[in-house]
Parts: sequence; C-alpha cells; structure tokens
Amino acid sequence: MSTLTRFAFLGLSAVLLLAGCEQEAKTESAAQTQSGTGQSVSLLREVSLDVYKSETCGCCQEWIDYMEEQAFAVTTYHPVDLAGQKQQLGIAPQYQSCHTAVSADGYVFEGHIPAKLVTRFLEEKPQDAIGLAVPGMPLGSPGMEVDDRFTPYQVLLLKKDGSTEVYASMETAAAQY
Repeated sequence: MSTLTRFAFLGLSAVLLLAGCEQEAKTESAAQTQSGTGQSVSLLREVSLDVYKSETCGCCQEWIDYMEEQAFAVTTYHPVDLAGQKQQLGIAPQYQSCHTAVSADGYVFEGHIPAKLVTRFLEEKPQDAIGLAVPGMPLGSPGMEVDDRFTPYQVLLLKKDGSTEVYASMETAAAQY
C-alpha cells in the first residue's frame, strides 16, 4: 500500500469516526429533550425491570404497559408466593401494593410509581435506599386511571434499615408526568 493510499485511508477513517460521534451526540441530545407527548425522556438507554405480579391483576398490566411506553423493558413473572417475594426483597407489609418491579441493579419499585420517579431514582441512587414504594393503589396513579378521578398520594423512599421518607408527593394527576 502506497503512502498516499494510507493517508487517504486514515483520512476516511477519521471522517467516519467524527460522523459517528456527531450522530451519537445528536441522539443523546434528542433523548434528553421533550417527547411529543410532553413527557420527559432523560435516559438514553432502555432500563430493564423484572415485574412480579398476580397473573390476573389488570391494573398491574396497565402499569407495565405504561412503563413500556416510557421506554422501560419489562419482563413479567407470576410467582406462586407474591407476598413471600416482596418480603424477600425487603418490602414491609405496610408499604406493599399489587406488583413489585426490580431493576437490574437490585432496586425495588413497589406499586404504581410514575416512570419519571423511577428514572430519577435510578439516576440519583440515593444512599442507603432499596427503592421506592406507593403503598396501596391510589386512584389516578399510573395504571389506576379511572376517568378523570385522582387521589393525591406520596411516593416513599424505602431505606435499608426499614425506615422510609417521602421521596415525592403527587398532588395532581399532571404532576406524575
């Protein structure tokens, strides 16, 4: 290979590399802007969640569908002993809901938690936390929509020592998105 050919090859390689970096930057920038639905998308990569639920629970499936629309990859399991699964994950009975999601890095998300809060939690990874919980099944929370009805609720930060604190308060349906 002649010297001229080598320089031409190196020049072409540099141009292709720069074009790839520029496209990656554009993709990342687009992922951090508002989507057409007015919902913020802040993660470039898809987040995987394992969801444990009863096989017959419709609101759990509604929450799963909602999370998939928000770019989460969900794998669903139907354990025989759902309560035992929750206990094994460290979720006390007073903080339980109908389904439990677990991220790839082991954080738990109990109940009808808005996707934006799961995303924020995974970005922040609060110290000494095992995850988030929305106890019960608040009317109007993601997966629990019934017409325009909404019941304000709190999202709790679950800590390793068993204590909790309020992570976010959802005072209106719009605050969830």
